[in-house]
Amino acid sequence: MQPTLHFWRDPALPFLEGRRATGSLSCYAPHTHPTFSIGIVDAGHSTFALVGRSMPIVPGDVVLVRAGDVHSCNPEDLQRWSYRMFHIDPAWLRDLLAESPDTCRLLAAMESQVIRSPQAALLLDRMTAALDGNDGAAKEAEVITCLHELMLLCAEAGSEPPVEETDNPDGLQQAHDYLLAHCRERVDIDTLAQVAGTGRYQLIRLFRRRYGLTPHALQLDMKINQARALLRQGASAADAAYDTGFSDQSHFHRAFKSRVAATPAQYQKRRTANKLSAPG
Repeated sequence: MQPTLHFWRDPALPFLEGRRATGSLSCYAPHTHPTFSIGIVDAGHSTFALVGRSMPIVPGDVVLVRAGDVHSCNPEDLQRWSYRMFHIDPAWLRDLLAESPDTCRLLAAMESQVIRSPQAALLLDRMTAALDGNDGAAKEAEVITCLHELMLLCAEAGSEPPVEETDNPDGLQQAHDYLLAHCRERVDIDTLAQVAGTGRYQLIRLFRRRYGLTPHALQLDMKINQARALLRQGASAADAAYDTGFSDQSHFHRAFKSRVAATPAQYQKRRTANKLSAPG
């Protein structure tokens, strides 16, 4: 089976980006998304890993990932697998759910998790069919309907226990926010420790416990997420690398591919069919 990769990007739906991978052997480094993400395994067996735990996922399993949660999904024993993943702007989703009293608090309470629900799988199939269609108004209505019903189903399926709170949570959050604001620059451990109000060793330990990554690894992940946004806006790979603080193109290429499972050029390349984007 020849691996194929397709991205859904529609100017009429700026709050959503989707990916379909078929026969993939690509592996992901632990990474984050600034979006709320929901996906489904279409074929093959893989492992979904979160901070401190991992679980096998099989065809039909639906995966939820909160914005900012460190995670990875990789095929078992280097076998091919297929999946679809949809990334939704959290502010847009929060506003959508706030329109109904039944769902207004769902996003805040939702944990990253795996659920096994035939109804959720059918809703993702419906949303995929809508994204493949040509009718813009019908497409948006179907996406809104499917996402709203998916969130209700996910809430009914239950969630994983919340991650244990860390000591000094306010300082840790301040260090995280500082790193995000300055991620395109060189940020040393001393500076972050001062922002967090803790020692350097304690800072690294807290970052690993809360985010599953060291400060340096999380900063690299933040830079790649910003590079993705620049590529979607039409920047060249060289400009995206430079603007996000990469002085070495090969380093940018390796870091990007390890987290996106596509090269910068593949991620950016567009097809005109159905006004959607897809890598070649």
